[in-house]
Amino acid sequence: MISTIIAPIDGTEHSDNALRFASDIAKKYDAKLVLVHALLRGTSVAIMQEIAAEKGFLEQVKDDLANVETIPIATVAGVAAPMEVLPNETLEEFGRLLLKSAEDSIAGVGEIELRVVDEDPAKAILQSAEEERADLIVIGSRGVGDLKSLLLGSVSHKVVEQASCPCVVVK
Repeated sequence: MISTIIAPIDGTEHSDNALRFASDIAKKYDAKLVLVHALLRGTSVAIMQEIAAEKGFLEQVKDDLANVETIPIATVAGVAAPMEVLPNETLEEFGRLLLKSAEDSIAGVGEIELRVVDEDPAKAILQSAEEERADLIVIGSRGVGDLKSLLLGSVSHKVVEQASCPCVVVK
């Protein structure tokens, strides 16, 4: 019996596909669906603007996303590599709007909980699964952190390796 499902949401196509799959299972089993969004720290403003435009809330965050600070984080061949930093409030509002968009895109699920967390994505997903005693995690195979995942390992891989419940990885 499946009573609680965790579905991480980052606005990517793989995340959307995983959400549809998770919502189908939640409807079938009348399960609670917990949508988890880890703040998109380190994600470029351009990618966030694309996601917001696709999900229909760009106008709501346009001014906030323009409030970016660029700081040098590393020197590569004598050139400082920049990193864009957005205020916490902007990242949190983006997350709330993204989760609301995800919730609005599915119908027929009895109970839905929305969570915005300020943690490493894999840790946030695993922690939510433990707190909820989830029976299943449904996660997209790729997210917004593809470049970083080449160096550190993908979020989906970490979740599958460390989760105490079954996981479904959706392309």
